[in-house]
Amino acid sequence: MTSSTKALGPPRRRLALALALLFSVAVGLLGHAPAAAVTGTGLGPGHLWRGDNASWLGTYRLDDGTQAFCLEAGKRSPVGNHYDTTTGGDVIGVSTDDHARLAYIARTWGGTTDADTAAAGQLAVWTITGLNGHTQRYYAGRANERWPIVLERANQMLAEASSAASKSVAASITVELSDDGTGLIRPDLTVDRVTGGPTTLEPTHAGTVTLDGAVFADGSTTALVRNGESVPVAATGDAAQLTVTASVEFVDLPYGRVTTVGNSPAGSQMILFSGGVAASASEAASVEQLSPLPFQPTVSTITSDTVAEAGTIVTDQVTLGVRPGDGLLSEWGRYDDAGTWRPVPVTVRSRLLGPFLAPVTTADEWPDDAPSVCEVALDVLDGPGTYSTPGCELPGGGYYTWVESIDPTDTPVEAGRDRVGSWRSPFGVATETTFVPWTPTISTVVSDAEIDPGACVSDELTVVDLHPDVPAGVDVESVLVGPFAEAPVVGSDLGPIDRLDPDLVVARETVTIGEDGTYATPCIALERPGTYVFLFSSEGSAVVDDGSQVVPAFADTTVYRSEMATVRQPAPSEAPAPPAGLAFTGSEGGGQAFLVALGIVGTGFVLVAAASAFHVRRRRLAEGSDAASLAVDAEALSSFGLGEAR
Repeated sequence: MTSSTKALGPPRRRLALALALLFSVAVGLLGHAPAAAVTGTGLGPGHLWRGDNASWLGTYRLDDGTQAFCLEAGKRSPVGNHYDTTTGGDVIGVSTDDHARLAYIARTWGGTTDADTAAAGQLAVWTITGLNGHTQRYYAGRANERWPIVLERANQMLAEASSAASKSVAASITVELSDDGTGLIRPDLTVDRVTGGPTTLEPTHAGTVTLDGAVFADGSTTALVRNGESVPVAATGDAAQLTVTASVEFVDLPYGRVTTVGNSPAGSQMILFSGGVAASASEAASVEQLSPLPFQPTVSTITSDTVAEAGTIVTDQVTLGVRPGDGLLSEWGRYDDAGTWRPVPVTVRSRLLGPFLAPVTTADEWPDDAPSVCEVALDVLDGPGTYSTPGCELPGGGYYTWVESIDPTDTPVEAGRDRVGSWRSPFGVATETTFVPWTPTISTVVSDAEIDPGACVSDELTVVDLHPDVPAGVDVESVLVGPFAEAPVVGSDLGPIDRLDPDLVVARETVTIGEDGTYATPCIALERPGTYVFLFSSEGSAVVDDGSQVVPAFADTTVYRSEMATVRQPAPSEAPAPPAGLAFTGSEGGGQAFLVALGIVGTGFVLVAAASAFHVRRRRLAEGSDAASLAVDAEALSSFGLGEAR
């Protein structure tokens, strides 16, 4: 039994294959589809030879309303055949120059309605592409009795095409700017002719010019300008470096070798379309120029120290920028330095004003009678940025404030002086102010350098440079320390007063100072001998609302000779004469008497012992001892120090 599915299989596969092949063919055709397709519909202007009423010399009409010349003499007529069109600069198998000539003929005479002109144009085209073995006269004869006119006219066309035909056309545009920002633009057209080569055209065609960074005299940025003509423009913008760009576009130009031809699948001769192809040309150009606009420098500043001590070297941190505005640059100006564009140099002059007794207040103008500490100059060569001025030393207590200025006369003329705006800072800006607390100079001297026990000394304080307006004055505590068995070394520091040994602190006396002058502490009585030294310290003036002190805390714990007082030792009293008595009485010499007594007792003991021994020996001698034993006993007695034996 045969399956119906299998019976249907082969036909289906054949159908699928056929569809695939058809799809491939369709894709291939679409991939090579012509740009356009036209059909020859009949004869245009020209002449029909009466000799056979078939031979034609002239143009042919196409279904798109255009006309065409035949390119291949001797081939079949294009009437009734379909044509695919191709456009380009090398679509006909002739030289580049001949391609340009054919394009010129098509543009100039291809759309004519005059029979003689159409016939002469066709004869000129065949003369370039080939006469198929015949002469010009042969084909001119198709014009019947008009053949001499057609032949002459065809050669005139060839001569004109050789001189006027062009291979290409190009546009250019020139932009010129002067130092004041005004300038000119000029578009140009250059045609590369078959005879004569590249040629700049006289004013002939109008192109559309568009400006960027500049305007025309009427303020617009677009205008129609003829080639070869200069038009004034003015640069716009507020940048230091002006950039002006101009572009031009010309359209519908009768130049170049681009043509449109048709090819027929039927094999009839190729055709050259009338009118040719209009050419276009465009170009853009830019120019850069320094802006002539002035610029307004600005300066913001910060002092290096808001609170400092006398003798501190302070500087000013300077930040430069620009202030934009109508008619001003929005950035720092530049100048031309031998072909290199550099920032316009300026000099910032800074003055440190002060000291002022009271805090300064902001004002637009500087006080004419303001005291001045110093004036420094900062030469700025690199434009905007942050810089530091040279330093100034603060001489003493007070309020100090920086002020700055920029004067165009400090900038050389050739470096852009006329484009620098002057600048002057306000007075008393908070970020520009430094406060130096008033630490008065105090010298002290003790009332007496030497005193006897029980006498008193006081401390005399001489005050200089105290702030003249300190509410409630300043309390200064004078501290007397001692006594020291050895006088402290002059110039040594006894350390912070609050860390002194309490046993050394003899007295503390406070005096209130309200102005420069001399002040004395109460007199302090001293009993103990030794050296004493006066020291002093102060907590300064009262704290004001902003947390500062007009006079800060101060102290001096250095040993000065002028601050030293010595209490002398008391004079010694005369001692009473000792009473008469034995030689060894009295508190002095008692030990010596004891030793003498001890010696006497010992001597007595030795004498008694010696006497006893002698008595015994005598008895022994009486009993008959020999002389040698007696000699030994004599030596023993000599050893106690009683003399030699005899």
